[in-house]
Amino acid sequence: MRTKFWLTLMALVVCAAFPAGAQDAAPIDPVKLESFVDGAVQQVMTSEHIAGVTVAIVDRNGVLLAKGYGTAGSGRDVDADTMFRVGSISKTFVWIALTQLAEQGKLKLDDPINAHLPQSLQIPDERFAEPIRIRNLMTHTAGFEDSVLGSLFTHDPNALQPFDTYLATHRVHRVRPPGVVSVYSNYGASLAAAIVEHETGMRWEDYVEAHILRPLGMAHATYRAPYPDAMVAKGFPAPLSPIEAARVSTGFAYTAAQFVPQRWEYVTTPPIGALSAGANDMAVYMRALLDPARMQQAGVLSAAAALDMRQPLFRDRPDFGAWLHGFYEMPAPDGEIAFGHDGDLIYQHAMMTIYPKAGLGIFVAVNTPTGVAFRGQLARAIIGKFVGKAPLPPRVALSMAQAAGYAGFYRPLRRAYFRTERALLGTIPTFIGAAPNGDLLVVGAATARFYYIGHDEFEESTGVGRIGFASVGGNMRLYGQIPGGPAERAVRTVGGAWRLMRGREPAALLAVDAAGFIWLVGAALLGAAIAPWLADQAAAAYDYPGPFLPLACWVFLAAAVATVFAFIVILAIRPRDWPGLRWAGVIVTLAVFAICAATLLHLGMLGYSGW
Repeated sequence: MRTKFWLTLMALVVCAAFPAGAQDAAPIDPVKLESFVDGAVQQVMTSEHIAGVTVAIVDRNGVLLAKGYGTAGSGRDVDADTMFRVGSISKTFVWIALTQLAEQGKLKLDDPINAHLPQSLQIPDERFAEPIRIRNLMTHTAGFEDSVLGSLFTHDPNALQPFDTYLATHRVHRVRPPGVVSVYSNYGASLAAAIVEHETGMRWEDYVEAHILRPLGMAHATYRAPYPDAMVAKGFPAPLSPIEAARVSTGFAYTAAQFVPQRWEYVTTPPIGALSAGANDMAVYMRALLDPARMQQAGVLSAAAALDMRQPLFRDRPDFGAWLHGFYEMPAPDGEIAFGHDGDLIYQHAMMTIYPKAGLGIFVAVNTPTGVAFRGQLARAIIGKFVGKAPLPPRVALSMAQAAGYAGFYRPLRRAYFRTERALLGTIPTFIGAAPNGDLLVVGAATARFYYIGHDEFEESTGVGRIGFASVGGNMRLYGQIPGGPAERAVRTVGGAWRLMRGREPAALLAVDAAGFIWLVGAALLGAAIAPWLADQAAAAYDYPGPFLPLACWVFLAAAVATVFAFIVILAIRPRDWPGLRWAGVIVTLAVFAICAATLLHLGMLGYSGW
């Protein structure tokens, strides 16, 4: 009797969660929807040079559209069962698995992760008093640095390591206390999957198939990869069968006006990015995310637990950009807050968005990098066309001088901090400039205009996104509605530089890093100058000095001056808390810079002179 009571109560809770959204949203005509999507996809495939696209759209009553477009490679057309590589959408199943273990009483979200990891994967405290907890993995607030270059993807299966071996040999460092700020972490999500393996005694690929994918009815979705069978003896799970591998779309690069097929993209930590899934399978998944009762009927999660996964666990700002239980909030054109996840490999990209109020789920995947923006654009266009658009928030007056207080170069907190990778990862900043009317122009991968709406927040003029600012430790920080995390201002005002100078260690390191950056810019320009001449020696006779060589020489002169300035700063500040190893590293670095300056002076390249 008591069991029946609780099941009845749970059913009432689930039913109460949906009626407003389910009844208020007008049903969408599947014929009109398909016609709209067909036109949008075909137009963009032509204009943006996308080889193949797959789309799934569902409501709470069923599948509205599951369809493929274009080519999957090797003479194959994309259809609703063609599997695309969905990248970080893979992580959402890791969070479901953790929620399963929590429901079973095997862990709690507030447990320290080291209590559920094998000894080989224990995370050292690295001078941080607070342990990393499971909820920090779900919200990307563990405080890890990032690592991508040369370690996350490979074309060579022989370069792969078993999952636990990889995590042990590629451990990233902790760089901030847990629970303070959300900075996206592939390593943190990988540890979450390692917890699932450790607590269940099953490999991730086996566990997710047995306990989530197949029970939900996702017949073909898989994390397996097509490597040789011999790798099983080395500690790898069973590979993807040739029959299933033939369902997976090839990734393409658009080069020299043609689509060039690419090799299989192996993800070194499969749980966080290796899922392959087609439109039909993703339609099944989205229906379960829309209707928690389906999760319960499949035996995956109780309806109450599935609903709880929609609740925010962490916000960098109080009014937007929340991390739920592994999913993140997404703005929607009709004014509601949706949730979901995107995913990126190098050549394939996907996005899944769930709109609870409208009762819709939309999945879009492309197999060509030129389509990365389209995956989100299509979902917004569908909602705008069939659901509606909310009015933009009103503009709040802001002068250009006030807007300039937010301007500058911002570099992401999501970057490497300890390896050589840090010289490249995160060094390309986002530039924010102030317009005469007080708008901000944000220049990154694309340019967007934002207008002020108050409380240090700006709305994109198209209504697609929002950004906000806050001063943290005396420096301006940029927040957005994207999962990568905030960015900090890298170029400061004179007042900011003075505040920095009062901190001895940051000022000294900044002076050395600035000199090093200028040397790197000079070296890059020199490389650009001489590369054509190495390929064709006759070109030097006709093209010297070209546009880059004089510029490189003047940059080298600036680098030499910056080196002298860095030396003066260190002598003036004399950081008292530096350990001997750091002193040695800085001295050696400046000595190398000085040798470069002397050599270039001897070669006549410290500044340019000519006819």
